Amino acid sequence: MKNKIIEAKKINSIRRIVSHLLHPLAKSGYLNGKMRAKIHKLRGVQFEDVNSTFIGEDVSIDGIHPENVRIGKRCIITSGTKILTHLLDTDMLSDSPSHYFRFYKGHVIIEEDVFIGLNVVIANPVKIGKGSIIGANTVITKDVDPGSLVVGGSSRCIKKLF
Repeated sequence: MKNKIIEAKKINSIRRIVSHLLHPLAKSGYLNGKMRAKIHKLRGVQFEDVNSTFIGEDVSIDGIHPENVRIGKRCIITSGTKILTHLLDTDMLSDSPSHYFRFYKGHVIIEEDVFIGLNVVIANPVKIGKGSIIGANTVITKDVDPGSLVVGGSSRCIKKLF
């Protein structure tokens, strides 16, 4: 049992190293959007159809758990977007000075036909519904209903698209 745990930790470490080596390449402006999506797939990001997805320059998809991000068909994620799958739970603070804050991992699910504008930050485990549009410079911390147009720092839904 102990050997299996050690082996799993080694495999996990190798995956993280490969992911960290590929991440700068996936953010590169020298590649086209479809190639960047394919590199993110190598990092562990899950795609329904990687060939129908466009990822812009300087898009960061979680460096710790990229496998917890799922992106649907025909999505466009534009430049500067940051997607994080882990969060700090302020309700579960520890008394230990070395581990006062605790991080928890979750899943970010981006359904099909979603457009994510410039410099969007997805900062919590969330689900972005089918056909939604996320405006530039929006911070997403809650689930987005399908067919929503979401804008602003407070991520207000200003219109239902259908």
